[in-house]
Amino acid sequence: MKQLIITLFFLLSLVKIQAQQVFLSYGKIEYEKKINIYKEIEGDTWLENMKDKLPQFMTSYFNLYFKDGKTLYEKGKDSEKKVLFFGDDGSEDDIIYTDLTQQTFVKKQSVFEQTFLLSDSIRKVEWRITNDIRDIAGFECHKAVGKILDSVYIIAFYTDQITTSGGPLSYCNLPGMVLGIAIPRCNLTIFATKVELIEPKPDKLSAPAQKGKMKKTDYPSLLSTLQSSVKDWGSWGRKRVINFML
Repeated sequence: MKQLIITLFFLLSLVKIQAQQVFLSYGKIEYEKKINIYKEIEGDTWLENMKDKLPQFMTSYFNLYFKDGKTLYEKGKDSEKKVLFFGDDGSEDDIIYTDLTQQTFVKKQSVFEQTFLLSDSIRKVEWRITNDIRDIAGFECHKAVGKILDSVYIIAFYTDQITTSGGPLSYCNLPGMVLGIAIPRCNLTIFATKVELIEPKPDKLSAPAQKGKMKKTDYPSLLSTLQSSVKDWGSWGRKRVINFML
């Protein structure tokens, strides 16, 4: 009898746990993007001498809206403290629309004083899923490792409790929503701070349109343009190309 009671208690507990699991198909996610400034300025004597006047991290916020296999990633609330002189290239105003069903994306992207409308197929990343698990914004997330631009490693954390396989920037096509990204080479992290069950309005799931002097391009053409523009800028130029192509 005692064994039967223990078994029943275990089964009831299991049912309760399963009932608490929530699988979201639409909503809004807030992400906190951090750049480690101390790491970014390593090797630059002039900037390192200013280290005590700089915060260690430059922080900004972004929102991702998702529903029906579509996502839109754009600037969120303002950060409390900005490092105005440090690498302000206008990228905070970028907008990325992704159609996971069609495997395409459209991105309004600022590159210094020029604005591009980038339209192309979703970039293919060969993900390797690991056994590591961590909690992000209350969701159990699995770790995956991928590579872009031949040598830039991407560490992603995704949850299968959100059924849309999207994520920040253009990182997607994992078995669930990406709630965390780390790019060690760029001293960059992007992690979800909260997930809200809010149904996005139609304008929050629409691709950015071409306006004014915005130049249409695709991924290979933009990469070629950037590489040509900074070919004489040394390692700093190569680093900027990577940052723009994330």
